[in-house]
Amino acid sequence: MKVTLIFSGLPHYLIALLDRLVSSHGMDVSLIIPRKRGISLGEGIELGDAESDYLFSIYHLDEFRGKLKKPYFRNLHVTLNEISPDILVIGWPYIINYYFDSNLRKIMKKNNISLVYREIPFMVAPKNQAMKYYRKHPILNENLEVDNPVGLMFYPWAFGLNQMRKRYYRLVDATMIYASHGFEIQEGFGIDRDNIFLTYNSPDTDKIAKTRNQLKEQGVLVANPKRILHLGRLVKWKRVDLLIEAVSQLSAKHDTIELYIIGAGPEEQNLKRLAELKAPGGRIKFLGSIYDPEDLAKEIIASAIYVLAGMGGLSINEAMAFGKPVICSKCDGTERDLVIDGVNGLYFQEGDAFDLASKIDMLLNDPVKIQAMGENAQPLTDEKINLEIITQRFANCFEHLMQKTENK
Repeated sequence: MKVTLIFSGLPHYLIALLDRLVSSHGMDVSLIIPRKRGISLGEGIELGDAESDYLFSIYHLDEFRGKLKKPYFRNLHVTLNEISPDILVIGWPYIINYYFDSNLRKIMKKNNISLVYREIPFMVAPKNQAMKYYRKHPILNENLEVDNPVGLMFYPWAFGLNQMRKRYYRLVDATMIYASHGFEIQEGFGIDRDNIFLTYNSPDTDKIAKTRNQLKEQGVLVANPKRILHLGRLVKWKRVDLLIEAVSQLSAKHDTIELYIIGAGPEEQNLKRLAELKAPGGRIKFLGSIYDPEDLAKEIIASAIYVLAGMGGLSINEAMAFGKPVICSKCDGTERDLVIDGVNGLYFQEGDAFDLASKIDMLLNDPVKIQAMGENAQPLTDEKINLEIITQRFANCFEHLMQKTENK
């Protein structure tokens, strides 16, 4: 079976997934990515070395802004004709220009290539509800700026987006979704549930488990029972400012409270100034980006609680894989499948620093609860949402399509 995937780059979690599709499932896997850094990639996203030796093949194509100013690839149809896979996996925003690319669709038909649309069902309005949905939930970019048209232009934009989704959903043979609430959205657009595959998303949990077990043998423990951790890029929509405010509210009550911030990004200097203003004295430490797996693992283990104050997703998996309770709010939708309120973490009211502080305070006052929630968190990544299971779900989707092709 030959499978080609289109991505905006080579994120670290993708490498392990594609290598395992080759090694464990015997697939011939290729990846198409931009020759330069992808237009749609957020600032500070960690990417693997595209020149390294992997079990899958990599094709680099020139990326440009196509219809609706969304990124696409030049001569994609030529490369796909050369590869001639059985299955093509494409995601947002490339699906938009796929819809307009008659050359590529002709190649797909000529070579009998099945199409899988891989979607994070995040900020996707239900069918025929785009105007109502986006008035209440406008699309925000990483700078927390409204990214959809406003004023009179909002109405044709929302109508057009709804119509376009109806059309490109009809083009796909199957879909993959990151989070379970995607079933309702996609079924609403007419996709048969049998053709929707809930894959989740995951870091390399095999590597995490190996590192975790090695460090446990070395005796690495929580360094401070009141240490809070943030892990992720320093961009506005991560709302690290909200977390700093919450910690500052608790500093008088918890004299040993600490906040360790791992990550880098355009907001770093602003956040450092805010931290010095709100919590002087070194309570809040900025560690920068940590890419070494063991060094990162030590910092996670040495913390008591993981907090994601804004948008994100995979960092929740990482924290839970190390047995840490998670406090979060509205993220990218994957949190609904990961965090069970009161069991392995807590939810706070979106954008509310006072409520966030109260949830942190609740746990800091109850170390037994921290321990219990952490013990409930780790099995979820060990047993339910991990690299092995996600790889198998990808394989299930591909095998389903191959079976459908054979039965035509």
